[in-house]
Amino acid sequence: MKNKKIFMIVLLVAFVIGLVITVVSISSYSEEKIIETSKKEEGKEIRGIDNSKDNSNNIVNITDSYFIEQTNDIYYNLGDYLGKAIKIEGFVSFYEDDKGNTKYCVVRNTPGCCGNDGLAGLDIRYNGEYPSKNTWVEIIGVIEKDNVYEKDIPAIQVNSIKETKEGVTFVTN
Repeated sequence: MKNKKIFMIVLLVAFVIGLVITVVSISSYSEEKIIETSKKEEGKEIRGIDNSKDNSNNIVNITDSYFIEQTNDIYYNLGDYLGKAIKIEGFVSFYEDDKGNTKYCVVRNTPGCCGNDGLAGLDIRYNGEYPSKNTWVEIIGVIEKDNVYEKDIPAIQVNSIKETKEGVTFVTN
């Protein structure tokens, strides 16, 4: 009986150590991927964003490979992105804010608590007619801020919105 207890304790300690090592490795790997994709623009580091030239215009290009990381970085570091041009693709969705106004966004499906029930993306503000919900679009605009639920959030002031062929709808990065 005593040997069984000792064996179970050793097994439990080994499991906890293995779990900690796995979590640290995954966290380190994610951080390395963000750093690996970092670019320098005007002497300022822009984390995880592909600032490659797009048709000779310098546009923050949200890519399929780092969609979640890039949109999250814009949320967490909004001041670094204000006034920058941006290009993003996804499908149109909308929600109601705390004042009852309909707010539109361009999003993609992500893992959530129950499979693929999460969304990642950015709010959009457009002076024209918005496309229907779930329409796949390419948005080009400028990153500004809006206040929703008493929080400053990024919102793209749309310069160009066009329907396009559906791309990668489910992202995991």
